[in-house]
Amino acid sequence: MLVFADARGRMRRVPAALWAIAAAAVVAVAVPLYLIVRPSRRSAWGLFEVAGVTLFFAGTLPLAGLLLPRAAAGGLPPFWLVVTLAVVQNAFFAAAGVYIVAVKYRLPLGALGLRLDHARRRLLQGAAASAAAVLGNFAGQSLTVFVLALSMGQAEASKYVNSEQQRSPIYRLLPQLHAGLDILVFALIIGVVVPIGEEIFFRGLALGALRRALNRHAAVVVSALFFALAHLQVVELVPILILGLVLGYLYDLTGSLIPGMIAHGLNNLAALLLFYQGPSIGS
Repeated sequence: MLVFADARGRMRRVPAALWAIAAAAVVAVAVPLYLIVRPSRRSAWGLFEVAGVTLFFAGTLPLAGLLLPRAAAGGLPPFWLVVTLAVVQNAFFAAAGVYIVAVKYRLPLGALGLRLDHARRRLLQGAAASAAAVLGNFAGQSLTVFVLALSMGQAEASKYVNSEQQRSPIYRLLPQLHAGLDILVFALIIGVVVPIGEEIFFRGLALGALRRALNRHAAVVVSALFFALAHLQVVELVPILILGLVLGYLYDLTGSLIPGMIAHGLNNLAALLLFYQGPSIGS
């Protein structure tokens, strides 16, 4: 606002607004990137790098929303744009993680949890954690309804949770996907692309940094809360928090991100399947 106010003294409203947006974009990109690449004498990454990645994403996403087109129906972006943004976001998470660990600190990617070992064991660990996460989602949603029912009654609480789910952009987008190719692409995004990017960032980078600053259990809890809050879904806060706890302890126990990627992907695909069969548990 200060940049816009200063610019209005020398130029018209539209150029002043564009100048303010450009200035905000520079700050939104430059400050987080500095936190990511700033010199450090530590032997491994810490919360500065995590903050840099977080601020870059939080600062550039609103700017992208101002500049990119929206569909006429319901104000939702076109499907191709949703896919593009999801790929770009998670590619950034993965690239930032690899850069920070392998380039900046010259550590093996195994330090980030990217270990391709014991394939059968990792698959079984991921499947078991996925079952726990799905049960946790049901329990978390039931707990949310229970807490809300204390003040508004059971029927109203259930109605409120369902209505809030249906208002989220993803749930509003899903009914528009009727072509088999669209559904397949969306399934690949939430089942493969998103789990890879988010596990590298939230478990590999964030939990990895927190484990060096806090004790084991506190690090997992804080990372799970960060994961839940980052999704910006109030009624899904508890289910996503439980998912974050499952994935956090899974990484802590195995030292590998692969089981978490598997569990995360299966959990998201289960939510997609349940959406098309009835009320979804979401994640």
